Amino acid sequence: MNFNEIKYQRPDISEFKTIVLDLLEQFESIGCFEKQCEIIDEINSLRNNVLTMLTIAQIRNYTDMTNTKYIEEQKYSDEKWPLYEMVVSKYYNTLLKSKNKSKIENKYGSQLLEIAHININTVNDSVLSDLEKENKLISKYIKVLATSKTEFMGEERNISQLDVFLNSPDRNIREKASEKKYQLMNQNEKDIDSIFCDLVKVRTNIAEKLGYTSFVELGYARLSRVGYGQEEVKKFRDMIKTYIVPISTQLRENQRKRIKVDVLQYFDENLRFIDGNATPKGDEKWIIKRFKNIFKELSSETGEVFDFMEANNLLNLTTKTGKARGAFATYLCNYKSPYIFANLNGTGNDVKVLSHEFGHAFQMYVYNMRNEIPEYILPTKEACEITSIAMEYLVWPGLENLLDEDAEKYKYAHLEDAILTLPYRACIDEFQHFVYNNPKAISSEWKRKWKELEDIYMRDKSYKGNDYLERGNFWQMQSHLFKFPFYYIDYALAQICALQIWALAQTDEKEAWRVYKKLCEKGGSLSFLDLLERTILSPFDENAFNEVIDLLSTWFEKSSINESNYI
Repeated sequence: MNFNEIKYQRPDISEFKTIVLDLLEQFESIGCFEKQCEIIDEINSLRNNVLTMLTIAQIRNYTDMTNTKYIEEQKYSDEKWPLYEMVVSKYYNTLLKSKNKSKIENKYGSQLLEIAHININTVNDSVLSDLEKENKLISKYIKVLATSKTEFMGEERNISQLDVFLNSPDRNIREKASEKKYQLMNQNEKDIDSIFCDLVKVRTNIAEKLGYTSFVELGYARLSRVGYGQEEVKKFRDMIKTYIVPISTQLRENQRKRIKVDVLQYFDENLRFIDGNATPKGDEKWIIKRFKNIFKELSSETGEVFDFMEANNLLNLTTKTGKARGAFATYLCNYKSPYIFANLNGTGNDVKVLSHEFGHAFQMYVYNMRNEIPEYILPTKEACEITSIAMEYLVWPGLENLLDEDAEKYKYAHLEDAILTLPYRACIDEFQHFVYNNPKAISSEWKRKWKELEDIYMRDKSYKGNDYLERGNFWQMQSHLFKFPFYYIDYALAQICALQIWALAQTDEKEAWRVYKKLCEKGGSLSFLDLLERTILSPFDENAFNEVIDLLSTWFEKSSINESNYI
């Protein structure tokens, strides 16, 4: 298959509803388990078709958010997705009530029924219009950032294109690019506040209609979190405060000295070395060619998957005006094909982004070549991020092919990022808990709370008179707050897990690959904690923090990047 040649056909969700509800009636009226399995498989096939078409529409909309055809298709998806979710909820309810429930569990796995149990109360008829409104607000936020642009250094640029200049060794360029970026954000501040305020209201309303005490509970249910809840997540954030924040603060001080500035300002944070960050030594086509070699060296399987994706136009990597910000990997169920969407910009972050998203893609490909269950395409969010983040580290042996003499600088900054991002992710998570536990708060209270949390998690922040940031607006750029509530901490949970695979790879690459591939092969068939059992320490275990910190400290001490050369 070639993605560019796939014919998109709008799925008729109303017809889907009629057919599936009829199948569920048949399911309930027959006692034969084999016949019920045939119905389950038929429903999954219908679901996969809907998911495939809506995913194609989303990709094409995100690629060019001015394309009128796919603007309309995204509107259709926003309107009809809640109906799809409601039908799936009824399907879940039917499975859970079945007299053959134990046989269903034996055939399809207990995780399917765990997901069904958690999700049956995340949607019903009473909230369909609210869910439609929620989807439209999310799309509105994405479009605001995708279509915002300004002139800089003689060219019109969007926010993603401005981000390139935040890595410049020239401090004046970094500062000017940051000013332009936050001028755009400042122009959109009121619109973004309004969108977020409406999202909080509608999500709170949905939660109340469904019988939850707050949207926090519903947010956790939507993420299908099994075996842990708010208490464990708070404990995890507290361990970040205790173990990671002091190290993060010291790393920022080391960075300040390395790049020789009196105060590390917000526009300095991306620059890690005074002589410039590690960057790929070629353009996008060159990067793809080199990554192709890296993945072939890593394993025959990774080489095969990357070749397949390249040959079939499943890599959408070029940054351009009108394209949505960010990066993600998704899956085309009918074609058993992963797809990567990203915005490469010529910085070292391209290496991290492409390896990260390929980690997702590889896991999808490996597991789903032999699976038809939509629930198992990906593990739950925190689990699926392990395989993506771990892939960032597994490509290390081949980095010289991309970065030449900059490879060691990249590795150093990469591990710094692993530490520096943990407090930020925890800050976002605690902020969300405040917002949804206090849904009547106004935007000024959100911003005041954000500043309080920044002072706890990121003590080194300095905004040098940037009014937009000093008023507590940095969170407005974090799309997960708008699109995927409570997801962002999952990257931190996964980071603690992935670093354990990194540590193993430092002494035994083959064993690290074995552990990694085993995780991929399990797909979404196990819960997060069950997936980790007998393989990796849980991030809720204090020993995991101690182990990771000790190993990182040792690595930094032995690194060929000697701080004294820069200080």
